[in-house]
Amino acid sequence: MKTTQPVEQGALPQLRAATEPGVRGGQFFGPSLLWETRGRVTEARLSREAADPAVGKRLWAAAEELTGVAYL
Repeated sequence: MKTTQPVEQGALPQLRAATEPGVRGGQFFGPSLLWETRGRVTEARLSREAADPAVGKRLWAAAEELTGVAYL
């Protein structure tokens, strides 16, 4: 199976978001190269869908239904 980058490299965006001073809520980090699939970590662009509250609400409802766990 071919991967775009090693697991250790793939974990870096989450580590940066969790530990870097000054990170604000709503920031998103990911790889900087090849359609954001590999490379050094940088602040990534959110798609229109990812920033849409209606899409988020539908996703949250689906997750609750599929898991049987209500969080709010």
